Amino acid sequence: MPKKSAANNLKPGADQKPLKPNAAGGQTWGSVGFSSNRATIYGQAADFSVDYQPSDRLEMIKRIRYGERNFGLVRQVFNDYVLYCIGDGITPQSAAAEEDVGAAYETWFKAWAAEASICGRFSFYDIQRITLRAALRDGDCFVILAIDEGRPRLQVVEAHRVGNPIGKPVPAGMADGVQFDSKGRLVGYNIIQGDNSSAFYPAASVCHIAEMDWASGSRGLPILQHSWSDIQTEDELLRLEMLAVRNDADVTRVLHKNGGFIPQDMKAELEGSGSANLESVASKMGGKLLALEPGESLSSLASNRPSPVFTGFLKSVQADILRGTLPYEFVGDPSAISGSGVRLITAKADRVFSRWQSVAIDKLCQKVWGFVMGWAVSQGEVPEGEWANVSWTTPKRLTVDAGREAANDRADVELGLLSMSELYSSRGLDLRSEMTKRAKDFKFIFELAKKEGIPTWTLYKPGFNWLQEGEGKPTAAEVAMEGINPAQPTEQPTE
Repeated sequence: MPKKSAANNLKPGADQKPLKPNAAGGQTWGSVGFSSNRATIYGQAADFSVDYQPSDRLEMIKRIRYGERNFGLVRQVFNDYVLYCIGDGITPQSAAAEEDVGAAYETWFKAWAAEASICGRFSFYDIQRITLRAALRDGDCFVILAIDEGRPRLQVVEAHRVGNPIGKPVPAGMADGVQFDSKGRLVGYNIIQGDNSSAFYPAASVCHIAEMDWASGSRGLPILQHSWSDIQTEDELLRLEMLAVRNDADVTRVLHKNGGFIPQDMKAELEGSGSANLESVASKMGGKLLALEPGESLSSLASNRPSPVFTGFLKSVQADILRGTLPYEFVGDPSAISGSGVRLITAKADRVFSRWQSVAIDKLCQKVWGFVMGWAVSQGEVPEGEWANVSWTTPKRLTVDAGREAANDRADVELGLLSMSELYSSRGLDLRSEMTKRAKDFKFIFELAKKEGIPTWTLYKPGFNWLQEGEGKPTAAEVAMEGINPAQPTEQPTE
């Protein structure tokens, strides 16, 4: 932690004079004025790598990991990101000009991706989910591109494993485990081993998955670091309120007395022992009877906790926790919005997910494809060609009105405002794969119709009464294809 100086603190000290008043008698900038009624803001205007110390980062990681283990809201946020950003996985589609070569690349990569990790436990798509979750929780995550037993493999390294050397001087140009040269270009990463020794990996062999918000920073920030105080406050409030509710539930009745101790016979009646509790009368009348002394009464305790005021306050705390990540209505209470508000919230969440999909593709998927396919080409396992050209298909985009959006997409495709590739990609599909499936389906339909001696359109229009005229008659294209005269009803073929 760099030593604080008076010049770096937003509080006048012995060597720091207060701001000079302007002509109106006030300070020139109200945002930097001081008041005894406000908390003092400590910090410094410096590079992010100086302001964000390793000790701060590790403390953040510890707290947010604790939050993920113990707070449902925190875990729900991470689950939503991983579910909508990665889903079943971001899959590659080769853009090689030669279709058979591109198919060979995709087939080889699919087989390799099944056991992509160096430990053999995780597929490439498991690694996508693990690294995204770690980047959200810890601020960043790392994947080493390695050759193990003659094959390309991936090794996931979590954020606490990357840092400055332990027990040794920090090399010049290294900021929290990230090495830069004199011009600020990335050189490599220092990874802490299990025995606290260090291993240096060049930048070309490491994927650093993080969203960088600061030009002068070397590491990423956990997405919930700004909310930890509110997260801890919510936890403490819930614990206290639950304790109060439990206490109220445990004490169900109250005996009101004018004073003094409970007499022995009264005690026997309350405890249900002996014959003085009027059991004989109760057995005839039903229920239970208690005999109380004059001036005493027994009443049930009605709890009013948690109160509606507390519930509303808790909702405000949760909304503050989620600000800067996902809309509160999306994570916490979707029933609170309707109509156009639903579309706005859904659109905002979709933009957030799309942004993190871009981070995963740029920081992980593209580098892994280049490393793996470059190795496969060099080893002759796949043919040479445009192996570096690849696109990525993400899961189906978030939508709140599938029917309406599908109609808009069809109209955009007809007008040429949207390509077929973009349409299929928005649904988490690949155009070429789907068209190949479609071609095979139609081929099967044509062959079956020819075998059975029936018009083709009777198979891909289920429920169509092709013996009747009127609505449902074959189209002009179908007439040309089948040689049908639409003015004459088609007779049913004979066996």
